Amino acid sequence: MVEPRIFLFLGTDEDQKQNRIDSLQKKFFPPELKDLNYTLLYADEKQLTLAAIDDVLFCLPTSGAKKRLLVIKMAHKLSRSQSAGLMEKLKKTSDTVVVLDIPQAKGTENLVDGFKKLGAHIVRFKDEEAASAFDLGRAIMSRHPESALKILSVLLRYRDKAEKILGAVFWQWERSYGDRRLSDDAYGKGLKLILDADKRLKSSSSGLARQTLILEALVVKLSYLA
Repeated sequence: MVEPRIFLFLGTDEDQKQNRIDSLQKKFFPPELKDLNYTLLYADEKQLTLAAIDDVLFCLPTSGAKKRLLVIKMAHKLSRSQSAGLMEKLKKTSDTVVVLDIPQAKGTENLVDGFKKLGAHIVRFKDEEAASAFDLGRAIMSRHPESALKILSVLLRYRDKAEKILGAVFWQWERSYGDRRLSDDAYGKGLKLILDADKRLKSSSSGLARQTLILEALVVKLSYLA
């Protein structure tokens, strides 16, 4: 049986998708060679270009690796020219296996059909319930930091802006204080944490990774204050 060169991941179960990506990595290269043979891109990043994808696609595996692995998250966000260009490039022989992660099925039928014609192997995952920034606030107020961190991870994964998330947390904190679910002391300490996080987000120049750390720390601290 010929190993597929293209995989289409359809659905939103991120844990199961990551498990499948991990198994592909183990198949193609040992853990110590991951940094040299694995690339993760996001199709909704403004700076992503077809040329950048092309550079990754035709890199050769390093010694000790069978294949390289390229994962493109949010692949339904590829522009029409990007998806058409990528399809043309995937017609050529390459030592890179490509995973296109398409969580949103509706409206992507043509995109999926185009890659299917190239022999893409479809892997379907169950759809998780959509989470909102207000679900995050409720998890914090319920003192469930683990659940809150999972919701935060989903929100950031699907590119909710950090400022929007923080605004929803602030709204929930204010509302909970108005409903007398917070003591004056807890409210004041939490408000200080939120304002501090806001300042750090506005002064942060490290992008998503830095914003994630700021929000994760805030979520845990607020969960224990609630």
